[in-house]
Amino acid sequence: MSQPTRPSGSDAPHAASGGTASGTDRVEISCPGCGRHDWVTWPHGQPGYEWKCFNCSKQFTLARKVGH
Repeated sequence: MSQPTRPSGSDAPHAASGGTASGTDRVEISCPGCGRHDWVTWPHGQPGYEWKCFNCSKQFTLARKVGH
């Protein structure tokens, strides 16, 4: 089985630099319930992101991290 693709560099920052023409960022998140890591497409200017974990099946509103 192939591994999922991730942005280049294993130590990529939480908010990947640069955006897309659609006004989104690829952002690394982790589940507050079980700690699972994932990458999501987060729209610019949206402070919260509704996300359901595929591992523990819990749903959360995640807050965008600011700075480093």
